[in-house]
Amino acid sequence: MENQVSSMNINDKKYLTKFNIASFALAGFGQNLIIGVVNSFILFFYTDVYLLGAGAAGILMIVARVWDALNDPIMGTIVDKTKTKRGKMRPYLMVIPIPLALSTISLFLIPDISYTWKVVYAYVTYILWGMIYTVCDVPFWGLASVMTPNPKERISFISFSRLIHTIGGALPVLIIPLFVDVIAKGDNAKGFPMAGIAIGIIGAALFSLSYFGTKERCTKTEKAPTLKECIKLLGVNKPLRQVVLANVLGFMRTMPVVSSMYMATYIIGPTTLFGIDFSPTMLNIVIVAGWGVAGYIGMLTTPLVCKKINYKQIYYISSVVGVFGCLLLLSIGPKLWAIMLCMLICGLAFGYTSNINYAMIADSVDYVEWKTGKRNEGVTVSFQTLMNKLMYALQTGLVSLVLIIIKFVEPVKVGDQLITQQQSDYTLKGFFFMITVIPAIGWLVSAIPMKFYSFIGEERALAHQELGKMREERLAKELSQENDCILNEE
Repeated sequence: MENQVSSMNINDKKYLTKFNIASFALAGFGQNLIIGVVNSFILFFYTDVYLLGAGAAGILMIVARVWDALNDPIMGTIVDKTKTKRGKMRPYLMVIPIPLALSTISLFLIPDISYTWKVVYAYVTYILWGMIYTVCDVPFWGLASVMTPNPKERISFISFSRLIHTIGGALPVLIIPLFVDVIAKGDNAKGFPMAGIAIGIIGAALFSLSYFGTKERCTKTEKAPTLKECIKLLGVNKPLRQVVLANVLGFMRTMPVVSSMYMATYIIGPTTLFGIDFSPTMLNIVIVAGWGVAGYIGMLTTPLVCKKINYKQIYYISSVVGVFGCLLLLSIGPKLWAIMLCMLICGLAFGYTSNINYAMIADSVDYVEWKTGKRNEGVTVSFQTLMNKLMYALQTGLVSLVLIIIKFVEPVKVGDQLITQQQSDYTLKGFFFMITVIPAIGWLVSAIPMKFYSFIGEERALAHQELGKMREERLAKELSQENDCILNEE
């Protein structure tokens, strides 16, 4: 029997349903709600609420996140070896929401135990949370490359989803003040645990849509690559190496966001705006809002910008803009309006770079398939999560190191009250250095690896054209084998 294969090129066909797109976006919204509260507040929570020493907190941040990063390629290899009726990614996404919720809640609880046991509790719960997060993060981002083989459809749906994800990641900045200032009446020790419970439950519930609302569509290779083969494939995957290196080298770019609560508490302090008294947690909203809104605009306009210039050019321009924003703040001084202006400028630049990172990593899966005929979404995407965790480990580790160097004085607990201590001029100058000079260096060095990024323009277009033909031939062969089986049975 002769097979009839559709003449429509795979690169022109639309695969995703509205439900698929909405589910992926909302799942990422929930996931980013969780990672947002952890990335934005966990260090401040440990030093200023949980009352863990800056040294102990810094070591925990580095050890836990480096351990998580090392786990990612292992998880990626496990994903690539998975073969079920539900696919390679979705089985893990089905079982992980409940453990994710429970581990997130445990992070923000404050047990009434001795300091030594509080240190043990913090280390156990944070490391466990990181391992659970790895199990959800690697397969989730692997979905981006297997939900559709169409590269144009992929960049469009990733860009839209990232917009929704960004809102989820930014919401904790609003949720924490709601629980701390409104519900807990300014009591951090009550507000943070309540916020952790709410975010853990809601975020994990939304993340379950990553299983219930998605489908894996890309044709898989017959045999999953071994770990040794995956390492070799990474040797071939030049685009992935360059993206990971650019982001790890540029980890300092987001120091203003990581340290925003310290800025709000110690550089600006409680203040009055438009006749309204702002607590540090509420002031943090004002500071971070600029970064979030500008970043959202950057993500929203990424597809339009990508039609005019390529990924490498976007990286270069964004780096220049980021350096300009930091040096502008350095020249003006630690004034609230100047900090907000800097956050707007740098947030816009980061919005573009962070959005195209996901598209470039998804493209790198196609690059390897083009070069070798094999797809290894799990391992490839695991290096994306490894990159993110290394960046955050370096960010929080550096913040902790700076806190020690600038002789930061931690709050003290008097009865049931946490009392914020007065900081020296040397300490305040150190905080300002942390949000100007350090991120400027990060923007500069992040652009260096992009000089060697070549999967753009004609090379990228040729790769996707040839991949479309390869996939059509593979589909035709599979249909032929199925029909031969039917004939043999008859």
